[in-house]
Amino acid sequence: MPDSIREVLQGIAEVEPPSRDLAAGAYRRARSIARRRVATIAFAVVAGLAMAGGTTAAIVDRDRAEELPPAVDPTVGATDPTTVPDDDPTAEDEATPTGAEAPCGLEWSGWAPSGSMTDLGTLPDGLVFEVRQDGASAEPTFVRFEGGEPQTVLQNDGEYFMAPDGSRFLVGSPDGCTGTVATLTGDKVDGVGVFTAQCKPSWSPDSDRVVLNEADASSTGGYLLDLSTGEAAAVPEEVGCSPRWSGDGEFLVSSDGSVAMRPDGGDRVELAGAEVWNADEEFTGVSSVSADLSRACLQYDDAETAQAGHTQAHRCDRYVDTATGEVLDLPVEAQNPNVVFLADGSMIVCDDQYGQIVVTLADSDGKTMNAVQLPGQSSGGTILRGYYTG
Repeated sequence: MPDSIREVLQGIAEVEPPSRDLAAGAYRRARSIARRRVATIAFAVVAGLAMAGGTTAAIVDRDRAEELPPAVDPTVGATDPTTVPDDDPTAEDEATPTGAEAPCGLEWSGWAPSGSMTDLGTLPDGLVFEVRQDGASAEPTFVRFEGGEPQTVLQNDGEYFMAPDGSRFLVGSPDGCTGTVATLTGDKVDGVGVFTAQCKPSWSPDSDRVVLNEADASSTGGYLLDLSTGEAAAVPEEVGCSPRWSGDGEFLVSSDGSVAMRPDGGDRVELAGAEVWNADEEFTGVSSVSADLSRACLQYDDAETAQAGHTQAHRCDRYVDTATGEVLDLPVEAQNPNVVFLADGSMIVCDDQYGQIVVTLADSDGKTMNAVQLPGQSSGGTILRGYYTG
């Protein structure tokens, strides 16, 4: 592994866990932003991190700059929350981003666009999965299949969050400005403000943007970090805590699925079906949303673990119409699916079956375009994380 990545991960491993007061403050914000339910929260302290040894950098074949561009001084600064007068006719239609625009004073000119997001006529050869073994304390491993052979790309001893391009990833942080964005090919930027105890990072489909939350008791919501430019901007409070991206990356959807809007707060849409699924005490959250916002995948757990903060939704336990909450049929039979919606209306269904992983690409009409079967890698769950190739 590149020395730069080794050093940053070793540094993060030495960070002290967050205080109880900080975690409680983050929970109060997360509860008011996304779920609107009273919950008892427990979180895992981030431990030391270590990347998989060996030839990690050679696993993903991407055109990546070997060195970061020179740091620049982008126009950054804190922005006070903006209010809309009660008599303003746009008050109900537009949401205003709030919170800090330049967390931790990050100065960085970006990596340029990933260039990985493209229409898929067939499944790519390179697919990256997050796999877990049974047991509450089991940490996930990230495995890449290329040519049918699995290779470990990240051995997770803490918190990693992989982007859809299968190369960029975020290293979680328990507090302060100690998060990191990095690539499997050796690029990295540290000093990123990110607090993962309650609000998990949310990657955009193009792998260029990620919604994060600061470890700051005074922070009122999330912010969007653009990895292509290094710029940061606040996102609306309504969708600020672990939102979901629409399949085309145009909209952010609150984790409870009640509202969608563009990252700048424009074109706010209420999803009427949320009244149905939010009334179920076993509803955990929305795991994915179609590009046109008409369909979504939901995860359900028992009433205790479904409470906000315990679990980040990733399964497709129910596939629903967002206007009515009506349950729909997936285009393929699946036992334990998670679903990725793509920009053209198609979807990838990843089914974690006993002893194998079945991945299916279905078009917007539900017709199977391509399917692959791969050997199973876990006993505790498999999630498709990387599916685009540039």
